[in-house]
Amino acid sequence: MRIASFDIETTDLRANMGTLLCASFHEIVPPGYYKNHHDSPNKPYSFVVEDTHVGDPNPDKSLAISLRDEVEKYNAIVTWNGKMFDVPFLNARLLFHKERPVRPQFHIDAMYYAGSSSNRIGSRRLASVQQFLGLENEKTSLDWDIWKAATRGDKKALKYIVNHCEIDVKVLTEAYWRLLPYIANIHR
Repeated sequence: MRIASFDIETTDLRANMGTLLCASFHEIVPPGYYKNHHDSPNKPYSFVVEDTHVGDPNPDKSLAISLRDEVEKYNAIVTWNGKMFDVPFLNARLLFHKERPVRPQFHIDAMYYAGSSSNRIGSRRLASVQQFLGLENEKTSLDWDIWKAATRGDKKALKYIVNHCEIDVKVLTEAYWRLLPYIANIHR
């Protein structure tokens, strides 16, 4: 079974005003998987909006299609607030571009296992959970000026956002392993 952490970064929280900037994936493999292999542990990988559409208010069509197709290569995706944001935003951008929606086989939104009836950590923000659990990877801080520059096509700023997204999926992968004992059912 192939599972990956998945996260998107956008220019706005609403798909009618915003577009996709990038998304990252990090394939989840069992701890110790690489101990008996000669290759190194897998790294996150990202898809980024094409800069060939400078001036286009909706440059994310090919990115949205690529993300949909990549999500569907996995048996399950793991997100943080992905059932309320990442997948609906991606679907809204696909709808705008007259494309079919993404159909993940299974979707584990790990955020729900950090709160509610599973755990009362105090905050379901991924940064708070990362700190509470003492995870190895640490989320990067957000600089809103860098974010705004990335939305305007600044390549250096966009590179920062991609790095931020890749760290997010690494933190999410670690959180997934720690929260896995609380996951009783996996839904679409």
